[in-house]
Amino acid sequence: MSPVAKSTSQASHGQTPSAASPLAGATVAATVGATTGDAANRSAEQQRLRRFVDAMARQEPNISWAAGLRDGGRTTLLVTDLAGGWIPPHVRLPAHVTLLEPAPRRHDANVEDLLGAVSVAAVHQPHGYIGEPEPDEPALTGDRTARTAPTVDELGPTLVEAVRRRDGLPRIAQAVAVAAARNYGVPDNEVELLHERATEIQQSVLSAYPHHDADTAIDWMLLAAINALIEGNHTAANYHLAWAIAVTSTRRGA
Repeated sequence: MSPVAKSTSQASHGQTPSAASPLAGATVAATVGATTGDAANRSAEQQRLRRFVDAMARQEPNISWAAGLRDGGRTTLLVTDLAGGWIPPHVRLPAHVTLLEPAPRRHDANVEDLLGAVSVAAVHQPHGYIGEPEPDEPALTGDRTARTAPTVDELGPTLVEAVRRRDGLPRIAQAVAVAAARNYGVPDNEVELLHERATEIQQSVLSAYPHHDADTAIDWMLLAAINALIEGNHTAANYHLAWAIAVTSTRRGA
């Protein structure tokens, strides 16, 4: 009898087939291990994003925040839905985050809309739970690197002109903007007056959130740009002014 026939005959008489291949078992184990590893990595990233969001919410708990991973995990995007994605000047940012660029956006877009397609995300809703700070909390040192925006041509003159057109700002704002743009120096009492007005506008916007007035938010952005210019932080001044221009264009197109 041929070897093939003999093998067939043995199978037909109910003989037990050979055990599963060791290679097949190893493949299953590797697949399970990879799946477990992916789940662990995802959980770790979720916790990291949660720490970012909580760090923002501790500073400003009454607005929505979200953080998510883009570009295969290479980019951590941090957003709020205030004025379409603008981060107020008093909120300090973690290192290694990316913000939305200033652009005309729907006024009713929420943080999930603004976050877009992400692989992992964490979200804080107004008055939601905020975890206690942990030893590995993110360092809030990312303002100068994160607050980037397309360069506004002739930053100083453009800011002065934008302030001049705003009826809701005190007259002193234009004079201070001119002095800051030309690096003349601004008296402390005038700086204090601007800070007081900015605080009033901030309270008005945040108390009305999420139904805040876009024009009032624009005034806040412009005062933030002036204050940044006074401090010599041209990157932040450019960021706030670019947002004011973007939101203004949204209002005109409405």
